[in-house]
Amino acid sequence: MKKPDETEIIKIFQSRFGRGASFVPEDLEVISMSKQNFLAKSDMLVQSTDVPAGMKLYQVARKSMVSCISDFACKGIRPRYAIVSLAIPHGLARKMIWELASGFAAASKEFGVKIIGGDVNQGKEIVIDVSMFGTGNRLVRRGGAKSGDIIITSGPFGYSSSGLKIILQGIKADPGFVKKCKKSVFLPTPRLEFGLRAARYFTSSMDSSDGLSVTLNDMSRLSKKRFFITRMPAEKDVIEFSEKKKISLPDLVFCGGEEYEIVATVPKKNIRTVKKIAEMLMVPLFEIGYVTNGSNVILRDGKQEKAFKRCGWVHLRS
Repeated sequence: MKKPDETEIIKIFQSRFGRGASFVPEDLEVISMSKQNFLAKSDMLVQSTDVPAGMKLYQVARKSMVSCISDFACKGIRPRYAIVSLAIPHGLARKMIWELASGFAAASKEFGVKIIGGDVNQGKEIVIDVSMFGTGNRLVRRGGAKSGDIIITSGPFGYSSSGLKIILQGIKADPGFVKKCKKSVFLPTPRLEFGLRAARYFTSSMDSSDGLSVTLNDMSRLSKKRFFITRMPAEKDVIEFSEKKKISLPDLVFCGGEEYEIVATVPKKNIRTVKKIAEMLMVPLFEIGYVTNGSNVILRDGKQEKAFKRCGWVHLRS
């Protein structure tokens, strides 16, 4: 019997809770209050699956916060408070505990999120569960793209997946490129300020941390529109790395994950304004395609067009 993966497990729980097919997944959970919406996000980091070799505990703690912040960023909602729960192996040195605490404190200050409590338990490995909260009246949905919209990303893709190949497979590369890729893996930076200022101009948006292919396919399906991809959001050094190491560029760009970029659709009338916001914040915006009537994600490479299926990280499957 086939064992369920992350996606199937979520569906089972949703069905058991009585939410069924009416439930639409979003980056944030919305609870309607009397005058405004209360928004929440929970994300878990597990040492054995989410922490590559060489990552410092300071960076681990910070990344656990970043995972939630990125989901707020793509919706244009400022996160205000966080609750952090940890499982820690017995006998973990005091110095390591201080390093974790420093990472949480640094992320709290960097992104203006106040940590208000949590829980500590014993476990066989480090597990960090962060729940984050904010308020807002307008939430940009994953499924709101309109025909004629421009598809954008808030930065390039391929550095994190290249970095994981360098770290996990020992692939050699130019020292400068290695440093850039490892920084992408160890110190990811969500585009919070860009999201807060630009989201009002989006028709749909989503965090890309599960992989660009997963993100685009989910947005296309929920919008009931076809996403034409005409440009890969990759810098020259990622392209050169893929060519030298004979690694598929589409795999590096679309099938990686852990980028924490914003993927959004923008009406043509708003694209100039969004570009100005990106330029002011020094965000390297990429226009990667457009939206039409139809279905599926279509990758256009020269004169060839092909449907681009989901690829990326799925827990209990990947």
